[in-house]
Amino acid sequence: MFVLSLMCLVSGATLAGNAPHQPRRQAAIESMGGCLIIGGLCLLGAGLPLFR
Repeated sequence: MFVLSLMCLVSGATLAGNAPHQPRRQAAIESMGGCLIIGGLCLLGAGLPLFR
């Protein structure tokens, strides 16, 4: 669960960071990156009870 969350967070940050280099599709890439970041945080939060 942690690895999947980390992969989502890193790929979302990478997409959002590289979005300004694609001016035509910047909004779509930023939205996709944001969704991946939120998804990664949700996965991390869902996995917290496993660390008891």
